[in-house]
Amino acid sequence: MLVFSLIGYESQEVLIGNQTEINVTLKVSVSKLDEVVVVGYGTSTTKELTGAVSTLKGASLEKLNPTRIENALQGQVAGVQITSSSGSPGAAQNIRIRGYTTNGNNNPLVVVDGVPYGVEGLSTLNPNDIESVNVLKDATAGIYGVRAANGVIIVTTKTGRKKQPTKFSFDSYYGVQETTRKMQLLNATQYAVLKNEAAAAGGTTLPFNNTSLGTGTDWQNAVFSTAPIENYNLSATGGTEKTTYSIGGSYLRQNGIVGGDKSGFTRYNARLNFKTDLTDKLAFTNTLLYTRTTQRFT
Repeated sequence: MLVFSLIGYESQEVLIGNQTEINVTLKVSVSKLDEVVVVGYGTSTTKELTGAVSTLKGASLEKLNPTRIENALQGQVAGVQITSSSGSPGAAQNIRIRGYTTNGNNNPLVVVDGVPYGVEGLSTLNPNDIESVNVLKDATAGIYGVRAANGVIIVTTKTGRKKQPTKFSFDSYYGVQETTRKMQLLNATQYAVLKNEAAAAGGTTLPFNNTSLGTGTDWQNAVFSTAPIENYNLSATGGTEKTTYSIGGSYLRQNGIVGGDKSGFTRYNARLNFKTDLTDKLAFTNTLLYTRTTQRFT
C-alpha cells in the first residue's frame, strides 16, 4: 500500500498489487488549506504559505510510538536525513536538512515553544507531549539569523483548551525487540569440511585431521538477545474561561539487543504548560520541562 499526501490536498491510498505503473491525482482539500503552520515570523495558513515548510502532527507521532522525535522525522519529512551515531539505545542522532553546509556546523536550530534548544535536546523530549513539529528549510527561517543556516525545527508542546473540563489520559505499551536479520553461517563441522576441501583443491596440507567437531558455538545467538521496551504516559488537560493548563509525565525504558541489561536507555519526563489571560491584550504563559535520562553502554 502506497500513501500519497501533500499539504493542502487529501491523502490517497493505492494498493500496489501487480501494477507496474501508478498514476495518482490528488484532490484539493479546502478545509486543510486553513490549517495553521508555524513559521519563523509567527504563524501562517497553508493557503498563504510560500516557503518550504513540512509539518508533522502529534497524532502521527503517537501512531509511530518513537522513542525519540528524530526517529519520527526519519522518512516522514522530505529533505530531512536522520542518521544514528551508533545502534545503542538512546544514541545521538545526526540531523541534516537539505544536505551538508560548508561552515563546519551542519546541525539545524531546534526551537521548543519559542525557546532555542540544542539538537541533542530533542532526545530529552517525550514524543507524546508534542502537538506539532514544523521544519523550515528555506529563507522563512531567516528571523533566527545565522543559527538557522542549516534549517530550523520548531517543536510545539501540547496545551489545554479554554472552557474544557479536566481530562485525564493514560497510555502505555510494552514490546520485545530483536535483530531483524541474522547471517547464515556454517557450524563447526561444515567449516572444517570446507577448509579441508579448499586445502585439497590447492594442494596444501589439510588443516583438520578430524572434521567431526559438532555444531560449535553460534556467536550470533550468543551476542544478540531479545530486549524489552516499555513506555508509560499520564497527562491531564483542561481550562477555564481565562486559563488553560496541560500537565504530563512519562517513563521510558529500553534495553539493547546487544549486552542485555548492560546496554539501555531510561528517560523520565515531566511537563507543565500554563496560560492565563491577565487582560484582553495581556497573557501570562509558563512552560516547564523536566527530563532525566540515563544511558548504559556495554
